[in-house]
Amino acid sequence: MGSHRNNNLGSLRLVGAMAVLLGHSFVLTLGLDNHDPISAVTREVAGYRLGLPGLGVAMFFAISGYLVTQSFIRRRGVVAYAEARLLRIYPALILAVALTLLWGLFISSYGLDYATSKQTLAYGFYGASLIDVRYALPGVFESNPLPAVNGSLWTLPVELRMYAFVGLAGVLGVLGRRALFNLSALALIAVGTLWPESPLLADPVHIRAAVFFLVGAALYVNRDWIPLRAGGVVVVVVAAFVASLTPAYPLVFAIAFSYTILWLGLRPRGRLPDLAAHGDLSYGTYLYAFPATQFWVYALSPSSPWLVALLTLVTVLPLAWLSWRLVERPALARKGTVLRSLSSSGRWTNVLSRKS
Repeated sequence: MGSHRNNNLGSLRLVGAMAVLLGHSFVLTLGLDNHDPISAVTREVAGYRLGLPGLGVAMFFAISGYLVTQSFIRRRGVVAYAEARLLRIYPALILAVALTLLWGLFISSYGLDYATSKQTLAYGFYGASLIDVRYALPGVFESNPLPAVNGSLWTLPVELRMYAFVGLAGVLGVLGRRALFNLSALALIAVGTLWPESPLLADPVHIRAAVFFLVGAALYVNRDWIPLRAGGVVVVVVAAFVASLTPAYPLVFAIAFSYTILWLGLRPRGRLPDLAAHGDLSYGTYLYAFPATQFWVYALSPSSPWLVALLTLVTVLPLAWLSWRLVERPALARKGTVLRSLSSSGRWTNVLSRKS
């Protein structure tokens, strides 16, 4: 997943993060009913009526589904897999939540009472743990068109659930059985679609994100049967066009979109600009963009979402670079330490390192 690999996935992830940033700049500046010009078009033609932020999130999930499934298959077992996934999500998240809480202290209308408010403590605990993400802080951004402090965090619990699905599928040996995995993924999509309030994902918007992850995962599991080629892009785009007037269109669109993104992402680097040359800035950009956008809306009360987007980008990219260099990259360098520690007991070695 690192930026050193000879592909364009890091660049596409950053493009996805910036798509979310731009789309949110319009909504957070002007209100929920005001979308960026690109979303005005894509909401009419894309599956699930996805606007620019939704397409950015779909890119993340499709790429993540492919790479996370690859991660489990290539690693030595569920412990190493879980360790890698937790190190990818939590260190940068915890820092972002902590900095957001500190930031809120200086701008909250509650003064020092902000620090002891149950709402503040709940935001910190539930946001950093992803158990039940909270979106508001007392006295923070209350005069903004939308008061949420970091609305982007909703995707991370969905991502964790998808990690758990892949881990369970790996432990049960499903990842190595193409037909069985495909049936399992389709069953999960069907349950989420027919029962959107199920505890599995709990929200129709969560189901949409999960679909792109599962398609990405399926494309990895079926990589020998469905290779990523330019001709395949033509086929899936035509299939999506044909299905556009049928109830199957959202799923067919998700397949076509995910296939195209992964084909672009896995092409040799040099075919597209290398936006990840200085590190994987996508996660940090995603974590900090929403609160940074809200800050500029709060501080300037601007009428131009383009100005907000520019100020947010200038603010967030240095934060993302610091997050990568000081938190994310060092955390990822510790992959394998838990397994080595557990394996040192001797009798656990075979259990913990056994391939599924």
